[in-house]
Amino acid sequence: MKIQPDTCRMSSLVRLALQQVVKVSRLVVVVMVGLVIPINTSLGIEPPVGTQIVHPRDKTIMVYVPSGQFVMGLAATEAEVLAGHLGFAEGEDLWAWEAYPQRSVYVDGFFIDKYEITVHTWHHYVKVTGNESEANWSSRHYDDPAGQLFPAASIRWAEARRYAAWAGKALPTEAQWEKAARGTDGRLYPWGNSAPTAEVGHFGRRGEARPKGYELVGTFPGGASPCGALDMLGNQYEWTCQWLEPYPGNPQAEKMEAYAGQVGCLRGGSFYHGWVSLYAAKRFGLPPRETHYHIGLRTVWVPPEGYFASDQFSRDQSEVAGQELKLQKMRQAAGSARNRQ
Repeated sequence: MKIQPDTCRMSSLVRLALQQVVKVSRLVVVVMVGLVIPINTSLGIEPPVGTQIVHPRDKTIMVYVPSGQFVMGLAATEAEVLAGHLGFAEGEDLWAWEAYPQRSVYVDGFFIDKYEITVHTWHHYVKVTGNESEANWSSRHYDDPAGQLFPAASIRWAEARRYAAWAGKALPTEAQWEKAARGTDGRLYPWGNSAPTAEVGHFGRRGEARPKGYELVGTFPGGASPCGALDMLGNQYEWTCQWLEPYPGNPQAEKMEAYAGQVGCLRGGSFYHGWVSLYAAKRFGLPPRETHYHIGLRTVWVPPEGYFASDQFSRDQSEVAGQELKLQKMRQAAGSARNRQ
């Protein structure tokens, strides 16, 4: 049974607007002069983009991406702009053809982790489940105050899926990941359309040696995406739930024939892969059992029907400030530990 929106909590203006609706698939658009309110009929009235909660299972802070269309993929002209920004001769050098064609895609609303899954969170998962990663890379930081907010590293695809399932979440689809990174205005990067700088992500400076390792999550607030997700470019590559295959209608799909459908799709670039990977439409892939220390994860969660009208939603929102304070203390402890080294 669907739970109807609690109109008693709405302003009189919104209640009036609810009298006229236009349905489009699962999305309802409330229409009034000067007022358009998206409603996902399975969730009720959706909160604004960037609304934060603490997920009740793994205690990660998550940010909301509302239902609707967004611009996914690249146009060839944009690939040439990116090449100029990133220090390459042409878009071909970026493997930009993997992101062709550009098109409008509809995605239902979802939450996505604000930060990449950290060593601290991964360690808790390992202690609860016993499911340590085969590479066992992150364990070197388990007892190190300087490393609690490093991103989990050397995670294989199946290991990332197991974590997400344990948390009651999922790995993102490519569309979910890209919408969280780009928003709805077709921007090239999470922060906008200006070329990357060392102030917006962990990837160093163009033309200089790449960073030697990953960095604490959330170190670069200037690189936040429209929904408030951090480190969507740089730091770690992040697993999606999909195989890397040509998009429908890709005019250069033949270039992907040798590996299409054989590698899991990763998003977000990494400090190690460098500037060739630093654009929001970038796609990369690895065989399912392959991983490296610049491979991590971020998860998504589609809330159940009626969630936004529930007390659980209010409780999850109320925990955000406390969780951010815990992260701040861990960040301070990391700084102190680094200073002693």
